Amino acid sequence: MKINKNKYIPLDKFINKALYNKKSGYYMKSNPFGKEGDFITGPNISILFSEMIAIWCVSFWENLGCPKKINIIELGAGNGEMMFQMIKAFNNFKKFKISAKLFILEKSNFLKKIQKKNYLLLILLGLIQ
Repeated sequence: MKINKNKYIPLDKFINKALYNKKSGYYMKSNPFGKEGDFITGPNISILFSEMIAIWCVSFWENLGCPKKINIIELGAGNGEMMFQMIKAFNNFKKFKISAKLFILEKSNFLKKIQKKNYLLLILLGLIQ
């Protein structure tokens, strides 16, 4: 990607700057998801998407022989809706819930704040501690 007459920047660095630059990054100052945003993702359309991923995780865990520990990691979780719904689904599988450690990795501090609100809601609903 050419940024001026004689200077090039690799595509991955360009994308990182465009999305996560602290001053002008796309994900850094507003929530692009939902009706007021620029687009809607599967988890924001229906909880079925997240529930199906959750069921797949449980099935995969069972096929592994129900290990005592498993990590479930969501990269770039946006507003956190998918993990929010997955946690609700995991509550139907008590043994899995005990074994699973759930993580969200997100670069945007703005979106992390939205995710923390979902996390607090899960605590208030008694779905996590």
